[in-house]
Amino acid sequence: MTRNLNHKIQLDFEQAAGLLTHDLVWSEDFESIRRPLAAFIASKAKLGAANDIPLIKLVDALLSTENDFTI
Repeated sequence: MTRNLNHKIQLDFEQAAGLLTHDLVWSEDFESIRRPLAAFIASKAKLGAANDIPLIKLVDALLSTENDFTI
């Protein structure tokens, strides 16, 4: 993997963890997992492209509307 891809994925993980910790609004049903999920994602950020594909896709889904500048 390229260094740029690793860096992008790391930044995406850090942004997703920040959203979960501070900004993202979830229904009460999911509130209990919001902060633990943020901590888990933050702990995996340094792995970059070595992260599991499903976790990378989860982070991409969390950021899909956050980074959508067409909205």
